[in-house]
Amino acid sequence: MTPEARAKIMEAMFAGLKRNQAATSPETAVPDSAADEVRRLTGSAIRRAAEELRKSGDTSDLFGFALCTDDDVRSVYHVASTREWVRQEEAHYPGIGFIYVEWVHSANEQLFDAVSSALGTHADQDYGSAAGGNAARDRRFQSLVLALKDCRDEGVFDENTFLCVGSTDPSEHLESLAMKGVDLINPKILADQFANALEYGKYRG
Repeated sequence: MTPEARAKIMEAMFAGLKRNQAATSPETAVPDSAADEVRRLTGSAIRRAAEELRKSGDTSDLFGFALCTDDDVRSVYHVASTREWVRQEEAHYPGIGFIYVEWVHSANEQLFDAVSSALGTHADQDYGSAAGGNAARDRRFQSLVLALKDCRDEGVFDENTFLCVGSTDPSEHLESLAMKGVDLINPKILADQFANALEYGKYRG
């Protein structure tokens, strides 16, 4: 066998290995470019929303900021809560500080239109493949979580602000993804309170 032929065989084997890894790895279920786009757009929208809330005075004592999506992760909107509001509401609604679907504060809803558009486009592209579609959905969810983490790391939110991504009507799988995301991007004391309030502790490994 000539050196040229051997090189071509090795190149083909390497290309096949990369394809197999991409097919079986959850991290690559959605093309990196798609995941990166969602993460970038979401981060930009979060920063603008936080700035708008700050100008209105709603982040001076911010308790929580959440991204709400659906079980297919095709769209997203944001909500927030202040510590004063949580203190007032907890008197008759214990745990409301971690029940993000009940929060009432927000910035301009249109800030997240581009994110929802990108999520919907990628969801449509992945439609029709059960296994691949589910992995891609999880990857879209993770992109939202990582965008919040980016903003936390940049100082957009302080360490005492609870951050969350969750479905508004979650299946058990989406509940599990929410718990994993909360554990990733929050101090343990906040993650524990979330797990207790929503009874999500069962999803912790």
